[in-house]
Amino acid sequence: MINSKNSISISLLTLLNFIIINYSVSFLDYILPDSSSYQNYSPKYKSLYPFFINFVDTLNLNLIYVQILFLSFSVVFLSYSIFKKYNLFISLILYIAIILNFFYTSFSKTILTESIFFSLINIGIGLFVINNGKNLNYYFYCLILALLFSIKSIGFIVVLCFLFLNFLRGDKFNYLKCFLIILFFVVLENIIFYKKNDIRSNVLGEMILGKTFFLSGKKSFEIEKYPKIYKSILQKSKNYFVKTHNSLNEIKNFPTKVELKSDYEVIAQFQFYEELNTDEKKLYQDMYNNKILILGYLLKNNFIDYVNLSMSHFFGQWVAGFKQEYLKKNYLPEFEEILLSSGGIKITDSLIIKIGQNLSILLFAFFQIIFLISLIRFFLNKKGDSFYFIIFPQIYLFVVSFVNISTVRYLMPVYPIIILACLIFLKEIVKKKYVFSARY
Repeated sequence: MINSKNSISISLLTLLNFIIINYSVSFLDYILPDSSSYQNYSPKYKSLYPFFINFVDTLNLNLIYVQILFLSFSVVFLSYSIFKKYNLFISLILYIAIILNFFYTSFSKTILTESIFFSLINIGIGLFVINNGKNLNYYFYCLILALLFSIKSIGFIVVLCFLFLNFLRGDKFNYLKCFLIILFFVVLENIIFYKKNDIRSNVLGEMILGKTFFLSGKKSFEIEKYPKIYKSILQKSKNYFVKTHNSLNEIKNFPTKVELKSDYEVIAQFQFYEELNTDEKKLYQDMYNNKILILGYLLKNNFIDYVNLSMSHFFGQWVAGFKQEYLKKNYLPEFEEILLSSGGIKITDSLIIKIGQNLSILLFAFFQIIFLISLIRFFLNKKGDSFYFIIFPQIYLFVVSFVNISTVRYLMPVYPIIILACLIFLKEIVKKKYVFSARY
């Protein structure tokens, strides 16, 4: 995969990268609201990361240093792979775009799965690009997919994206063998999990009920079309969020509006529960237990509202920090709760933040344009290399937007792939050269 000469270069660059990231600006706190869930083997999350934390602690190593080192290696390896496949210019621009995204690198300095998740994706993309068909590379690739699947619930979608790209590219890929490797890690993760927990849960219930309660505040949400047993709690959520939707409708700045929609949905997921009385909390639990039924009613009765909210989240993955200026001048319903739903991100009024905000929106617009162009080229049987790297993040972000809320945090795992897609697309447009071998 990497010869001894290149290994030395990659090792030295990894150490240099470690120093750069370690001393770079961080926009996140060391401990975030959901950090304790990973430290305590929460039944709502995968157990591989808490196990990793304990393992690092057993070795008396600094967790943050280990995360920074792993991320540093992944960025260098990805850049090396691009250099080998394409050229130094694309590799260098990609590296700079990643390393100067301080929000991206900030995740290596906090207790969250994100940093390891980012690193695994980077290595996976690097192996996908190199694609030299050697058995060692193949097993490394499958190992990365297995770890992605086992460390984070959304890793399931990421793995499917990788395998979909292998299929589209026509790789000679042993899917059964890869499945068995993934299955081994799934079993291993379950063994670790059930040593710490009696039952496994997830946040799907909170997500579905959050969307239902939030959308209940809209005029188009008719309580009578939902089960009568839930009428009282839905009436309470409607009264709670009707003022929210009225306030949101008055906001003219679209990035601000989509950020606040996401925050209010978080309130609907978690903080609204505290407003319920004892009987309503029993109804909530019943709705939680019947979450798939509730989702069915939501899709049947408020499908358009659900799609509009999801598309708002799709754009919302690319924006951050616009609401702060608005909140300084305006008082919104549940104001204190909004301030609590920001997730520990430290937003300042610095010039670098403002530049980053606007560049992110420009990147969104450009990426959607090249996605449409690449889709047309694909149907005309003229797809280039960039198509693989364009379709991956697009699928991932669509799924996240329809299942969860919007936050730039969810964009970060595929940020390097997006930059890579744009660079390769521009290369193809300039040189009109389409090459990508299928050698797995």
